[in-house]
Amino acid sequence: MKTLCVLAIALLCISIAAAEETFFSALESQAEVEKEGGTVDGGSFAPGKFGNGFVSEEVGDVIHFPVEDRFVNLDEGTVELWVTMGMDAKEITGELFLFMTYKRGTDAVFVQFDNGGIARMRIKSAGSWFNADSSPLNWKKGEHHHMAGTWGPAGLKLYLNGELEGEHDFKKGPAVFAETFEINNASPPDPKFPTNCVVDGLRISDHQKEVDEFIMDDPAPVQPIGKLTTVWARIKK
Repeated sequence: MKTLCVLAIALLCISIAAAEETFFSALESQAEVEKEGGTVDGGSFAPGKFGNGFVSEEVGDVIHFPVEDRFVNLDEGTVELWVTMGMDAKEITGELFLFMTYKRGTDAVFVQFDNGGIARMRIKSAGSWFNADSSPLNWKKGEHHHMAGTWGPAGLKLYLNGELEGEHDFKKGPAVFAETFEINNASPPDPKFPTNCVVDGLRISDHQKEVDEFIMDDPAPVQPIGKLTTVWARIKK
């Protein structure tokens, strides 16, 4: 029994060390974003799901963060965020990028909307594109929704409000990364797709999260109790 307990503790420690959240921003204000190492180009901060979030309303409104130390594992990962709709989903035309890391010549990770109110998790890997798309959404202006995109051994997956809504069987990640990631618009030099939505509670993790790991009700960057519970559940599996 003692041996089993020691083994379980060792596995717990290994799991915690190997799987972690590598970035969190509440996107509360320009001062907070800059303190976290980001750059704010235009836009404004408005009420979102938890406190304020960032909204881009004009061409060029965007937040940039450096990729370094945020994306530490390209083979698998998770991007999750809260969006407060600035319009009804059915009114969306073209592509609107809530999260993007991409530059010509590199691979990419997108969490976005597309024409007709489709939500999409998109990966570019070794020059090829792979999409996990939802059905057309019935989301309304002013509503708050949780969006998460994951990639890795379980395939490419899109979760909306904690439910799997789109997937693709591609099981790898990007190979060559951009130097920055962008929030609520496209990447430089052409951030010309403002969403008019509020994005807050952005999280990046270095592993492919399962549903019970998503942070649905608390914007705090550190949640050791929930994390330990999740890791222990994995060990038991």
